[in-house]
Amino acid sequence: MVKIFALSDKDVGDVARKLSMIWNVYDFFTTYATVDDWEYDGKLTDPSSKLENDLDVWVISRLHQLVAEVEERVEAYDINTALRPVLAFVDDVSNWFVRRSRRRFWKAEDDTDKADAYLTLHYVLTRLAYVMAPFTPFLAEELYHNMTGDEESVHLKDWLPAGNINEEVMNDMELAREFVNQGLSIRARAGIKVRQPLSKVTLTSPRKLSANLESIIAEELNVKEVRIVVGDKTSDSVELDLVLTDELKLEGAAREIIRNVQQARKEAGLEVDDRINLWLSSESKELTSVLDNEELTDEIAKETLTIRLNDEETSKESHYATTVEVDGHKLEIKIVKSK
Repeated sequence: MVKIFALSDKDVGDVARKLSMIWNVYDFFTTYATVDDWEYDGKLTDPSSKLENDLDVWVISRLHQLVAEVEERVEAYDINTALRPVLAFVDDVSNWFVRRSRRRFWKAEDDTDKADAYLTLHYVLTRLAYVMAPFTPFLAEELYHNMTGDEESVHLKDWLPAGNINEEVMNDMELAREFVNQGLSIRARAGIKVRQPLSKVTLTSPRKLSANLESIIAEELNVKEVRIVVGDKTSDSVELDLVLTDELKLEGAAREIIRNVQQARKEAGLEVDDRINLWLSSESKELTSVLDNEELTDEIAKETLTIRLNDEETSKESHYATTVEVDGHKLEIKIVKSK
């Protein structure tokens, strides 16, 4: 017997919000695929066996786990709860896989890791269309056609069974995310913004983690070093070094400058791959120290796709100009689209 229950307005709103995230992920994929001229080869096959990045292996394992769970609930005629794991999966794809993979798509060079990121996200979105078909038929149809170009309806396709699930990577990713959540909580209690780099974090872990996962933890917690101590895991398994040196403070200010320049790029209507000439100036001693640091200005230029930084011509003639505050100090930003 199929269970019947009514959704509250809050539940309906939550479902709608989660489903809209599918199109956010789709827009992200198509934006970069268009820039890189990436094309689907027409073969929807499980790429797990040739993937090396833990994020790719994890998200495809999560997808296959989802397929198996939806199958189980539908076969038990538990239709009303069959959509719930889909919503959790969409959240994982958007707020973990895509967010953690952004730099891979941003890369200028066409390398294997970047190609794997495209292949993985395309596979995930296309398979998701199959999963969504019984629940959101119009969304699934549009998503399937957009991802594949296939004129045949997704509703006429055979249901694709779950594929390989890498339990080891799934468990290790869950552990890594737990460490990240604990570390972010420590930052929040200490009142230290995530953009402010810290020197190191020490993790007490029941097992060693891959270098790839250590890198994810380092970036999520914004630390220079991840030190893992293998032993009995306790509630106090994350220790952050919260001491802020002058050098770390400068790096934190540079991160804030990058954030503001990225926002200025959006407000200027630039495309994600547009190169720019950038002018930055401030009367603040703190921000001037950042702009006088060659290592930090190189990082600012790299992250904002800047060809020429603080060229005199840019200061005189800009496509877009704004003044922002960075840690309470005024910063002038001028942008010219590079030819």
